[in-house]
Amino acid sequence: MKTSLLSLLVVAGLAHATPPVLSLTQAALSKIDPEIKPDHYNIARTDLDGDGKEDVLALMNGRSGYSGSGGATMFIFKGTSDGFDSLGSIKVVNAPIYLRRTSTKGLRDLLVTVRGGGATPGLSALAFDGKAYPASPGAAEAKLNDGDSVLFTEPAAPFEKSETLQGITFKASSPNSLPNTLTITPSGLEGDNTPINLEVAGLVKGMEVGDLNADGSPEIYIYLTAANKHGQVIAYSANKKKSLSQISLPELGELAKGYRGGDEFAVLEGILGRRFPIYPVDASKTEPTGKLRQIQYKLHAGEAGWLLKVDKVTEF
Repeated sequence: MKTSLLSLLVVAGLAHATPPVLSLTQAALSKIDPEIKPDHYNIARTDLDGDGKEDVLALMNGRSGYSGSGGATMFIFKGTSDGFDSLGSIKVVNAPIYLRRTSTKGLRDLLVTVRGGGATPGLSALAFDGKAYPASPGAAEAKLNDGDSVLFTEPAAPFEKSETLQGITFKASSPNSLPNTLTITPSGLEGDNTPINLEVAGLVKGMEVGDLNADGSPEIYIYLTAANKHGQVIAYSANKKKSLSQISLPELGELAKGYRGGDEFAVLEGILGRRFPIYPVDASKTEPTGKLRQIQYKLHAGEAGWLLKVDKVTEF
């Protein structure tokens, strides 16, 4: 396989949150430090204690005075009826940062990334002690579990790529920031070359074009990955080189047994290839079995669009 991917249990909306959440967050941060500006941080929105009120975590960035070689400060705020109350801060943390399924003293546990500043890289688990979360991470000895949801993703470079096949050019671009968007711009179509703008759950990692059904009209395949490392494909076909129609990729269904993401996709001769490592069915076991499942899809015309259907499955 020649393309590697890292879709989506995102409980957070980042710095593009709309008022009043963003304005209330800024007001709460200004009480702590009047020098903090709206472009100094990203926010994640969640409900830490399950009371139905939205809580906010604000992770500072390099524009602020709260970021250094070891990481940045993350402020935590509890939602109230009229704003946010501070639950303190955690220093020298890095993204990705996760919300755990477990709770301590009534608030959800957190999982933060530790690296830089001489620290041993890895993940550190943080628990609420009844008053606050720890002021800084401890040893990086934790592991990501199924059900841990992303709050802040690891920064990714914007994606932009163009490819031409059979006289049709496809350009795909994405800022690769959450919430993320994807723009597909065709050119050379005889009919509609209007760009397609999508909200997407994962980060864009790759793009290829092909003509899987050999009908003389190309397709575009864009590969994404979610915070839980599940891969996904967004694809469109140029119908007789006139306009774009979406291509659907089926759910794994029974093929999801032992699946925990780590997909690789590639356009091959007449097929779309996909493979991923197989894990034990027992969720407590974190290491893969050492086997891979490989799926080959062929492109078929459907009633309302195009479909990728499973053609062959192998394990090795």
